[in-house]
Amino acid sequence: DVFALHQNYPNPFNPITTIEFGIPEDNHVDLRVFDMNGRLIEVLVNQDLSEGLHQVQWNASAHSSGIYMLKFESADQIKTQKLVLVK
Repeated sequence: DVFALHQNYPNPFNPITTIEFGIPEDNHVDLRVFDMNGRLIEVLVNQDLSEGLHQVQWNASAHSSGIYMLKFESADQIKTQKLVLVK
């Protein structure tokens, strides 16, 4: 019932992690991964979704070990979190 971005699991991960988020009403969701230099690495979600809890997996096998930032945006709300990829 709330705008929420839950901690990904596992974290640290290799190479797949699950990201869980919730939106309180039908809305457009944008979920993107950036490197520590602010470069866009991957767009995980960019679409309209129904209210409720959602999950998406990120397979980072094509990327190098390091810390990545996840940006979750919906309905004028923004949340970020750290993702740690260890190979």
